[in-house]
Amino acid sequence: MALTYTEIEQEKSIRIWTFFLVVLIFYFLIAAILGNLAKAFFALNGEAAGKASLFLSQKEFLYILLFALCAAVIHAAYSVSSAMPLIQRNLEAQNVDLSDKYHERFKRIVDEVNVATGNKYKITPIVIPTVAMNAFAISDNRRNAVIGVTEGLLSKLNRQQLEAVVAHECGHIVSGDSFQTTVGCALFGIYAAMLVGIGKVLRGGRIRSSGKGSGGSIILFLLIVYLVLNIMQFFYNLIRLFMSRDRELRADAIAVKLTRDPISLSEALYAISRGWRGLGYIDRNLESLFIINPARESVDEAEGFLPDLLSTHPPVSKRIAILAAMAHIDVKNIQEDVIAEEKLRDASRQIVGNERPRVMIINGEPVPPASPFSCPKCRQPLIDEEYEGAAVERCTFCEGVLVEKGRIPRIIIREEKGFTDRIKKMAVLTQKDGLRRMHDKAKAGATSYLKCPKCGQDMLRNFYTTVYLVEIDRCDMCNLIWFDKDELEVLQYLIENKKSG
Repeated sequence: MALTYTEIEQEKSIRIWTFFLVVLIFYFLIAAILGNLAKAFFALNGEAAGKASLFLSQKEFLYILLFALCAAVIHAAYSVSSAMPLIQRNLEAQNVDLSDKYHERFKRIVDEVNVATGNKYKITPIVIPTVAMNAFAISDNRRNAVIGVTEGLLSKLNRQQLEAVVAHECGHIVSGDSFQTTVGCALFGIYAAMLVGIGKVLRGGRIRSSGKGSGGSIILFLLIVYLVLNIMQFFYNLIRLFMSRDRELRADAIAVKLTRDPISLSEALYAISRGWRGLGYIDRNLESLFIINPARESVDEAEGFLPDLLSTHPPVSKRIAILAAMAHIDVKNIQEDVIAEEKLRDASRQIVGNERPRVMIINGEPVPPASPFSCPKCRQPLIDEEYEGAAVERCTFCEGVLVEKGRIPRIIIREEKGFTDRIKKMAVLTQKDGLRRMHDKAKAGATSYLKCPKCGQDMLRNFYTTVYLVEIDRCDMCNLIWFDKDELEVLQYLIENKKSG
């Protein structure tokens, strides 16, 4: 295996076109096999049973290939054009919020790296709201592309490491790997849909006989088609998995070429490999899109013929070793630096839960940037504030906090702040009191005496969830949540404590 990005990139074009050619041949091979199965079925069960040939003629074979080509072009064009929004919906990804410091940093890095690639693609940054650490890239045939990262990745990597990950995903885009993967998935999407449909028919047993023995013959035909499609799908997956490993190494090489910083990419890979990568949240069918396999499997760290066939990604240890060799540094030093940075981040967490200084009010207005909303409790103007990198609005009198519902997962995922003993004790008492209230039918109900600061409608006061029993006031129409003093910190502590436990 090549140890420099120049040697790795030399193999890029041949491997990309080889994969594409094999996928196309495979696609048409399946069409031909299915066509011959259909011909054999009708030859055995039609009016001319026993007289007609069981095999396709040369003209019939050409007609089937032509039909398959037309179907492939139409299906691939539709699938590729809709692939990006479909994947984004599948992952519940969101556009970046430029009022959030983590999102703003990510957007700026994407723009900077895209400039380094020549701005050939219109790249949209998106964020997946999960604590997992991972990243992916997809693109279409109109030079539109998406680079997605998880909230966990944004909160755990420093700027240089995040830049290296973005450069890696840009590598997939500019090399054509991301588009190639999308096309491959689109071409075989029709066969996957056929597998699902035939499976439902066979399990449902809905086929009825319309003639002598016709029902049993149709079932037998469908069983054979189902078996053939499964075998072909298996071999296609082997081809896809085999090529995926090389794609990741090429993207690593391109990232180094763009950033001239193999150390940051190796640190990012090691940091991602140490945490949760998203299995369970990320669909297994999309795992080849990500920088590291969301599933932590032993085959990923193995080498040889079988691992090449069965794993979508090359071993992380091998990728780190190649990058370390480029930088002439020992892998152990990279690992120690990442662990030391994690410990430093934990040790430097700012303690929250103490009294905040009140802000001077002049003529009824706060001196800091004022929010357009007023406090729903004391009617004083709220002020704009940054909390764990997210934009919130705080009342300087009662110290309550108004937060958009979509920003709460970001605040929970990020671990900039620590907690005082007072907050920890309040969290324990809050959970106990919440359990008591849940069993007290007399106090049940989602009522509130507060008005939404935005629409003026009554807010509903109920628990954040049935697991985290912090009572909050919410307006479902405006997607706003009001936290009384310390409620947000208590919720953070409860969720963090649950994760660590």
